[in-house]
This record gives sequence, C-alpha cells and structure tokens, in this order.
Amino acid sequence: MTLSPWAPEYRRLSAGIVSLVAVFGFEGIAVSAVMPVAAADLNAISNYAVAFTSFTMASLLGVTFAGLWADHIGVKKIVTLAIITLGIGSLIAGFAPNIHVLTLGRSVQGFALGIDLVTMYVVIGRMYPEALRPKALGMLAAAWVVPGLVGPGIAGLMVEVSSWRMTFWIVPLLLILPSVVLLSQLDKLQTAIPQPRTDSKSQIIAVLAAVLALAVFQFSTSRIGQWDVSIVVAISTACLIATAWTTRTLMPKGYLKIAVGIPAIIGMRGVISAGYFAAEVYVPLALQEIRDVSVAISGAVLTVSAVTWFGGSWLQGSHRIKMSREKVLVFGSVLISIGIFLTPIAVFAPSNATVASLAASLACGAAAFGMGICFPTLGGLMLDKSPEADHARHSASLQMSDSFGTIVITSITGAALSFAAFKNNLSGQTFVEMWLVCGFVSVLALLFIPQIQGKQTIHP
Repeated sequence: MTLSPWAPEYRRLSAGIVSLVAVFGFEGIAVSAVMPVAAADLNAISNYAVAFTSFTMASLLGVTFAGLWADHIGVKKIVTLAIITLGIGSLIAGFAPNIHVLTLGRSVQGFALGIDLVTMYVVIGRMYPEALRPKALGMLAAAWVVPGLVGPGIAGLMVEVSSWRMTFWIVPLLLILPSVVLLSQLDKLQTAIPQPRTDSKSQIIAVLAAVLALAVFQFSTSRIGQWDVSIVVAISTACLIATAWTTRTLMPKGYLKIAVGIPAIIGMRGVISAGYFAAEVYVPLALQEIRDVSVAISGAVLTVSAVTWFGGSWLQGSHRIKMSREKVLVFGSVLISIGIFLTPIAVFAPSNATVASLAASLACGAAAFGMGICFPTLGGLMLDKSPEADHARHSASLQMSDSFGTIVITSITGAALSFAAFKNNLSGQTFVEMWLVCGFVSVLALLFIPQIQGKQTIHP
C-alpha cells in the first residue's frame, strides 16, 4: 500500500497544514495582483518594490524567532502566533492611508509568514515518516493551487466592486477554519528536547543587522537618479558586505563558499528564489501599466504559475522521475531560467494585450514548474541530511537564504523601476532589463548542484 499524507492517521493534520498555507497563498497571490492598483492609489509606483521587500525582510525576523524558539515555546504556540500576526498585519495594510502604513502592515504579515515557513517544515519533519516527506512537502505547493485559481479573480472582483483594500480585510475571516483544524492536531506533536543554544543572542543581533543592512541597501538603490551614482554604489556595497558578514552566524558554516551538503542546498534555494520571485513580482505591474491589462487577467498569470508549481512539486514527489536528485535539480533549474528569459518576449512581443497575458502565463508557468521541482527537492534534501534536532535551525537558514536572495535582486531590479518612475519614463524596456537580470541570476543555480549530493553534512 502506498503511503499518503491523506491516509486516515494523517488526514486532519494534512488538512490543517494545507488550509493554513492556502490562506498565506491567497494573501500572496491576491496582493501581488492588486499591488499595482494599490501603489497607484497611494501615489507610490516608485516605491512599488518596497511593499515586497519589506514583507520579505520582516519574514527574516519571523524565521529567526521560530528557528530559535520553536522548541522552547512549543510549535503549537508559535503557529498560533503566526495566525494572529497575519490577521493583524492584514488589517493594518487594509486600512493604510499611505505607502508607509501599507509597508508596516506588509511587514507584520511578513513576520507571520517567516514563522509559518519554519514551523511547517518542523511539523512535516516530525509528524510524517521519512518516506512521506517528499509528498508532504509537495502538499505545500498544492495548497497554493486553489488560491492561485480563485485569488486573481476574487481580487479583480473586489477592486471592481469595492477596493483593493478588501483583499487584506478578508484574510482574518479566512484564518478561522485553519486555526480550528490545525491547532487541535499539533497537540500530538512530540516536542524535541531543545538543544542547548549559546548563540541565541548572536543570532538575534545578526538578523537585526542583516535586516538593517538590507533595508539601507534597498533604500539606497531606490535613490538612483536622485543621488550621485558613486554614493549609491558605495552604500550598497557596504550593505552587501555587512549582510554577507551576518551569514557567518545565521547560516551553516561554508554557506558563502558553497560547501558540500547543507550549505550548498541552502545556497541554491537562495539563488533560485532570487531569480524567480524578483521576476514574478513585476509581471502584473508590467501587464497593467504597460499593456493596460485588467487586474483579473494579469493575475491569471499567477494562477497558471501556482498550478504549474504544484505540477512540478507533485512530479518530484510521485517517484515517477527515474533520474537522480542531481539531474532533477538540473532539469528544474534550466526550466526556471528558460521561463524567466522568455518572460519579456511573452509580455511585449504580441500586439494584442490578451495574447501577451497568455504568453506570459506560459513563460511564467514554465519557470514555476521548475520551481515546483526544485523547492521541495531541496527542502527534502535538507531534512534528510539534518538530524531531527537541527530541523528548525536548518529550516530557518533555508528560509533566510530565500529571503536574502529575493530582497537583494528585487532591490536591484527595483532600482531600475524607481529610476524610470522618477524620470517619468517607465516603459517596456525597463521591465526587459529587470527580467534579464533575474534570468542571469537563475542560471547561477547550476553552480551549486555538484556540491549538493556530497556525503559530508556540515552543521553550524
């Protein structure tokens, strides 16, 4: 009999995980679809990237908090905190009178996501047998399918009938069911004996330093065109060096050197996240601002991506791929790069805006399929190569790597957007340049793969 996360003994747990992740998925997809409208309403197109980078920066704090305290406080309490925080952040963003308050609300939401990302990996690592973990991790992608299918349509309807603010206001209501289902199951979770941690203080200092450095980096890159270029380059370089320094504390030893095993796994996740998420952020904006596409239709690109991501995730967990994990990662990485490089052609080559949206769906869908293959494969490798007591720690490092990469590349590409908006010269060429940067970054993931399947496992 084939093991399944939906077997009777795991069914309610799986339903709880999927329903909670689905709410985070709806929030992410719906907000991405309406953010161009929100930015225009708040007169903040030049700060468009900030709504995303602030979210990701705050997630670093959530990841650190969960990684340090999940075993001390208890996973159930940590998950409860994530649920409450997401609801509060959504209300703040929904009532935001300006981009600054919206950024605050997005930051609170990001903190909640950071907690959720770590705790879901911990729950899967401890409550499912090793043979079920690939399928359980694939469930996380599946949880985005329904939000991906209905999110853009609902977001578009809300914009037409009421306001973009409704996409935030509805989130607290959507959290009720997952809270009831999942929290009752987490009583069964056997908490691992907390490992003595002498690095908690240094971890907190390091993540605060990283967030500060990344925030200054994002701010300085957005000043291109307003500040002297040499000043922007000097500040940005210093911030990147400071961020790299923090990885000595936040990441496994050998992270920056692409050392064998865990460091290479975590490093590759950061690179593919940087290329893919930075590229995806600007697709709805380009379609709405340059091609005059509606919120619902531009958001449909995200729908296709959610579905194909699930398809890739299901495929990697189905055991139907007869390739080694190394070849699977090569296949997925190549798809990501091809999809990103095709995005500017898809968006701007067709003369018809609807055709452009369809072509963009295909290009982004290909990249998302590759992400669906790579993301859970890397997550599964991390769990397999880590002792159970290190699941929370290494899960936190994995999510931090995702965030570091995404923030840096989104800030760099966002600088081009800020410059064009400041000069009142936003055009298709701006987006083409941004997507080309993302495509070249995604190609770098191939450098990590030979180091992943080494026998050595390195711990912090």
